[in-house]
Amino acid sequence: MRGSAIHRVLDRLVASAALGLAGAGVLCVIAMMFVVTLEVVSRYLLNSPTMWSDEIASYLLIAIVFLGLAQNLRLGDHIRVDVITDKLPPQLRLWFDLLAYALGLVFSIMLTVGVWIRFENFWMRHTLSDSPLMTPLWIPMVPVVLGSLILVCAMLAGLMTALRAALGGARDVPVAPPGA
Repeated sequence: MRGSAIHRVLDRLVASAALGLAGAGVLCVIAMMFVVTLEVVSRYLLNSPTMWSDEIASYLLIAIVFLGLAQNLRLGDHIRVDVITDKLPPQLRLWFDLLAYALGLVFSIMLTVGVWIRFENFWMRHTLSDSPLMTPLWIPMVPVVLGSLILVCAMLAGLMTALRAALGGARDVPVAPPGA
């Protein structure tokens, strides 16, 4: 397979995985709304607060953040400081994009390794939360591992796009998510 074919396949896989994880993140938002609403009703209307809602809402919030990382990157929704880069010539801006993706790839790999070590530690030691739920802590780590892993793939696809553009190749536009 040629480099551009590999890039297209990787980009399509990342697009599908990122969209799927973002969809799961949306479901987590809905679940979090339900949990918080249930807690408000229990606490203030029934005068009987739950013992688990804060813990579950915290896990859902973490899942929302990590499940959306790759899709945010693909759509260009991460925070960018473009006050300086907008004033640069287009070719130099491409090299800055290349540098940003390269650094982002290094960071996302380090993130993924770190969360994998944490996940594995929780799994091997059967670590439980110290709350009344006693949640096995590997469970809330699953979306963190998945989100960071797909972020690595999205950074790699972005790096490949930026590299081709910086070296004078046609600037590939990342594959839009299905349905966009």
